[in-house]
Amino acid sequence: MGGGYKIIFFDLDGTLLRSQDGHIAFNRAILDTFGFPGDIRTIRPDGKTDPQILQEIFDVARQEVHWGPADWQTFSSRLEECFTEAISQGLTRIQALSGVPELVRELSRLPDFRLGVVTGNMEATARLKLQAAGIGECLGTGAFGSDSAVRNELPKIAMKRWCCYLKLPVESSDCVVVGDTPRDFEAARVNSMKCLLVATGRSHPIGELRELQPDCLLPDFSDTQGAVDALVRLFE
Repeated sequence: MGGGYKIIFFDLDGTLLRSQDGHIAFNRAILDTFGFPGDIRTIRPDGKTDPQILQEIFDVARQEVHWGPADWQTFSSRLEECFTEAISQGLTRIQALSGVPELVRELSRLPDFRLGVVTGNMEATARLKLQAAGIGECLGTGAFGSDSAVRNELPKIAMKRWCCYLKLPVESSDCVVVGDTPRDFEAARVNSMKCLLVATGRSHPIGELRELQPDCLLPDFSDTQGAVDALVRLFE
């Protein structure tokens, strides 16, 4: 182990929370930024980063859109504004999944544990979702789709951020990735991290996730103590 801390990197959508009608904000941001009525519902976004999702929407619609860092910054800013508006107006609802508030509270009480984020959402949108779900205060820094379009790069970025934050060495063996898709599992393995998968996502049933042979597999987080114990064992 590195500095003695155990860091758990949580995915958001399908793992910690679920967005109802989240497409409203995403689609509005596409229209406002690119003048094109793109629809996130035309693709399968699970486990992907926001830049990857945006490009796939264009590809499926056969729209040749050339966009760079400036366009991405404009889209990101507009997406944050659209999510803020949609949530405040009740058009989009963000809810923590069953057992999640209890789980993150219990884990945050463990003295040597730290909770972080590895998600394809841009950071500002991720923070909005966490706050709307009522669990934002329990999760610290991490890595986001605004850091890289490549999901497999995010755990390493998150690990480096925690190293700087703690001012202590952090190694792969100090980290566990928690997610609900094969992409979460792949990102963990590429970075030599253990992985707990939970079958609460919409696209990958528990049987499919079991075939990946993750270090731990749970149907959901309804059993708070069982989930805490499972995560603790992954660091032994």
